[in-house]
Amino acid sequence: MDNSSQKNPLSAKKIVLFLVYALIAVCLFFTVLSFNDLPGIMEKLASANPVYILLGACMLLVYMALYPLSLCILTKARGCKISGKLTYSIAMTEFFFNGITPLATGGQPFQAHSFSRAKVKIGESTGLLLTNLIIYMIVTTGFSLLGLFYFEELTAHIDPAFIPVIVIGYALNFSMMVIMIALGTSKGLRNALLRMIRFFGKFRLLAFLKSKEAGAKEYFTQVQEAFSDLMKHKKECLLAVLTKIAAFVFFYGSTFFALLALGIPVNFSHFFMVLCGTSFAITAVGFIPTPGASGSTEGSACQVFKCIIMFLIGEKIVTEAIELDASSVMLIWRLLSYYLVMVISLIFVVSNEIYFSKKAKKERLSAKR
Repeated sequence: MDNSSQKNPLSAKKIVLFLVYALIAVCLFFTVLSFNDLPGIMEKLASANPVYILLGACMLLVYMALYPLSLCILTKARGCKISGKLTYSIAMTEFFFNGITPLATGGQPFQAHSFSRAKVKIGESTGLLLTNLIIYMIVTTGFSLLGLFYFEELTAHIDPAFIPVIVIGYALNFSMMVIMIALGTSKGLRNALLRMIRFFGKFRLLAFLKSKEAGAKEYFTQVQEAFSDLMKHKKECLLAVLTKIAAFVFFYGSTFFALLALGIPVNFSHFFMVLCGTSFAITAVGFIPTPGASGSTEGSACQVFKCIIMFLIGEKIVTEAIELDASSVMLIWRLLSYYLVMVISLIFVVSNEIYFSKKAKKERLSAKR
């Protein structure tokens, strides 16, 4: 699998497609808001405490700063010939591509392409990204399982139709983690995938797969070798896990300050519950095939935040004021955790494109001399 064969994914068609995905995300966001009292939400936000909103934004900035460290640690442990600064910049692009692609699946392929432009073999980079993805899934799944300790409080006043969604979301999230681990460790799965390529290659329309089998075998072997080697670096893997845990404490915990901004009676003894509740809301709908799970995340967050607010104030009956507070908290949190994060990540996407374009131009000029 030669690096040179990797096409630049940021073609004009892809950029247009990303703009469409981004537009869908924005439309879904406002669609969810339209189901609520939008003027009332705006009035609530106008009276929100800006200091707490700023603290929530700072929490998310710390989250973004910590998030790429796991990939940097793994890359250094693997001994890849790429600078830590460039690795960090590549890792920062994940937010943007995950945010504008269905099922949040775009980050890793684009990161693999960026690594290939930095002369890291595609099989090597995929092994790194797979390991990093597994660490991500272990940490987020761990947080979501902790959220089940508050299941009664977090579901006390939600729509009963939401319960099956929670069950499906948790089941799919856990299943994906198991599949990713198997992809990095199981020779049986590797051989099964190769047999599938061989089988489908027998059909005339898919005959081109025959020529891809050798490359696929080398690719899967490189991925599993890289994963196996990284697993031997136990200290580095543990450190990567710890940085990811710290990152998500800041990510999920940012909701705490959204609650404070609206004057909801929450104190630091409730921080862990709020953190788990946010994780719970995201895990439940992460499988929805919209850009960044847009629409579904807003809806589930409103449901969960409503339950959290009612628990905090000791209310037993859902009122319009509580619904309004929940929608307002969701709006603050989503604007910061999704749209602000994507905009910052986009800056890294653009800067990387500029860097690689200049680098390619220098290489062409050097080749002509």
